[in-house]
Amino acid sequence: MLVARTFTMLLSSIIALNCYAKDPQMSETKTYCMGRYLVDVPADAQINGQAYMYRFGLIETDASIETALAFQQKMDEREVELRGGKHKKRYALVGVRRPSSTIRIFELSTELIVGSSAGFGAYVWDDGRTFSMEETAYDPAKFGDILAELQEKLLPHLKARSPDDIPTAPGFCLKDGFITDDGKVPQFESALIGFKFAKWPGVQVTVQTATVTKLGEPKLLERLNMDDVPERFKNLVSKIHTIRRGERAINGRAGEEDLSTVPTGHGYSVHQFRWESQGSHVSDALEPTLVVELESGMTRDGHGNPARPPLTDEEAVAVFDAVSKSLRFRSSESGVITGDTHPSPDLPLGTLAQTGTTCPQTGWWTCPEAISNEIEGGGRQRFEAGSVIPAAQVLGKQSLIDRLTGRREKYSVNTVWKLVAYDPSSRITNQEEGDKR
Repeated sequence: MLVARTFTMLLSSIIALNCYAKDPQMSETKTYCMGRYLVDVPADAQINGQAYMYRFGLIETDASIETALAFQQKMDEREVELRGGKHKKRYALVGVRRPSSTIRIFELSTELIVGSSAGFGAYVWDDGRTFSMEETAYDPAKFGDILAELQEKLLPHLKARSPDDIPTAPGFCLKDGFITDDGKVPQFESALIGFKFAKWPGVQVTVQTATVTKLGEPKLLERLNMDDVPERFKNLVSKIHTIRRGERAINGRAGEEDLSTVPTGHGYSVHQFRWESQGSHVSDALEPTLVVELESGMTRDGHGNPARPPLTDEEAVAVFDAVSKSLRFRSSESGVITGDTHPSPDLPLGTLAQTGTTCPQTGWWTCPEAISNEIEGGGRQRFEAGSVIPAAQVLGKQSLIDRLTGRREKYSVNTVWKLVAYDPSSRITNQEEGDKR
């Protein structure tokens, strides 16, 4: 029985790939650069959304400022706003850095219950694109090094590019931009891009790469086997059809996948396909976790129900396979990129801190509840030294009905967090400290 089923699955895959090859609508593809990876999608795909986080946080792209002079005027206006107290988190402007006519860094500060907190607004303009980062909750004692990195390393290496441009130098692609960087220094990175299709309403393909923040997280198949189904939903869940599930390596990366169709209760099912490959090292930009998803029914009909998929199962599998197998690391020419040395920590890994106390060390923390539960914000979270250690927001398990309706219960748990990784962005190397002395 198992052999027959395996043969059927293999045959279906072969047929699906042949259908893909013969389908004139899928015969042409376009390559996109996202993060440090390339992916091919149907040439008529439309970008449905994208988000890029690098080092300190989210980088946003604005195409409305066409000239360097207009950029300077906009920054002058922003400075006036900040001096007038117009900051969403009520941080005050304490300084402005102008390393060049196309770079502006606003230094921010505020007083919290636990003490002073620093932040920044960083902007760089290049060839009609303005890139910005706004982050807060930094330790003022270490904030100078963050500003120095922004001014000397990150912003000068952030340049505009056209969406069709595939860089040859090592670095990180983002929306209309590129950061020159060899990725050898441990750091946080995340890249996400989604696609929709005019000819396939309700179908969405999403590709994501993200550096690992915690080792040992359950893999895809393990998470699927952990789901407990309430008795009243077992009949509905029994109608979920698994097209393909198991291990699947893509371009040298071991991974796992689940391709299923989920009933809507209206006489048809929608597709939920996912392949993922977990990274094996924390903060390794050259080996991040990879995820490819295809979902149908992402738009609603006139009654608020998921739209009927415009693709057959075979067609959906063909699209998913074609996109996922195209995901590959972007090879590049070697470049001369300066890197930081590994800083020595202030406190040892394993340091504990209880909910409600002051965080003693900026870094990545986890809690016991994360072992068997999903935590809002992730099982591994970044806390700033001097901030208040929060309670763990434990998310309840979702039933199939909850997933379809978007409902999710959560409850707050006072806990003890453990320091499991340092944050290179907020620490000073031994050499730098020696230079300061």
